[in-house]
Amino acid sequence: MNHTVVTATPCATCHNGSISTGIPAGHKGGLTPGACSNCHRTTAWTPATFNHANVTPGTCMTCHGKTSTGIPTNHKGGTNAAAACDSCHRTTAWIPATMNHTVVTATPCANCHNNTIVRGIPAGHKGGLTPGACNACHNTTAWIPASFNHSNVTPGTCNTCHNGSTATGLPGNHKGGPNTGASCDSCHRTTGWKPATMNHSVVVATPCANCHNGSLATGKSGAHFVTTQACNKCHGNTTAWTPVMTFTHTTPYYKAHRAGVLCSACHTNNNEVIAWKFAAYKPDCAGCHAGDFKQGPHKKVESPLIYYNVVELKDCSGSCHIYTNSTFTTISKSRTGQHRPTGSF
Repeated sequence: MNHTVVTATPCATCHNGSISTGIPAGHKGGLTPGACSNCHRTTAWTPATFNHANVTPGTCMTCHGKTSTGIPTNHKGGTNAAAACDSCHRTTAWIPATMNHTVVTATPCANCHNNTIVRGIPAGHKGGLTPGACNACHNTTAWIPASFNHSNVTPGTCNTCHNGSTATGLPGNHKGGPNTGASCDSCHRTTGWKPATMNHSVVVATPCANCHNGSLATGKSGAHFVTTQACNKCHGNTTAWTPVMTFTHTTPYYKAHRAGVLCSACHTNNNEVIAWKFAAYKPDCAGCHAGDFKQGPHKKVESPLIYYNVVELKDCSGSCHIYTNSTFTTISKSRTGQHRPTGSF
């Protein structure tokens, strides 16, 4: 049949089952006689494709569900007749189907994700959250990976959610025990629990031992030097216990000992207060170093030979001058660079 001569004639005028083949009883969608050419070609009945170009978006159910294939009983989420098919489906095929969430940006996720219309919160959902703003953690392309946006969370309020019910809380083996009084963000970041590093800038006014007591955080070991001093008197670095800086004594006599001298060099019996070895000379250098005094290098007069003694040099500040005689009035030689601020004298 040359159909070019009947282009203005409705197909069903001939294709009525009498003149020519009409619509069979099992026709797709059970359509009544109409414009066959909407789907069929003049060369063959199949394949047949409907041209959806002139169909108003969102009106799929006008045909699909009445005169054409509708929602099957096993449709994802049930027979949600209120939703437009083209929210998920394309006009070329039912599958693959992907929901276009741009048309529901003002609709709470749980309105659909309620396990009736479409899949909702599973029983084992992280933190057992009740239906709410799914998009706080999830994106519209997939449930996972899921990441919560902490940018709008007030610092220091972590345990409002991280309480073990709403979201993951402190585990039983948490460092220092379940210290619920401390804010999580003192140590942790919002991108992951680990690595965790304590931010000591937020506790500058708090004595170290308030936390470093062996319960909340690492405290003194059994082998630690006996002292009542605060940790930061010797430990000046909040990132590590070592290296240990030398202790700043209150008296000016130990200034030269503040670098490179271990506490145990003087505190030999591990006591915070030690006795002077040579109490008669305290608090000068000789109070500790009188036993190390060497007379030979400390000439006072060369002829006749006279030496300085410990009493004269107890503070390590003498022995700069050599005199002409025993009257000690005329200096014959002045020595420079001889003062020993550290060690024996």
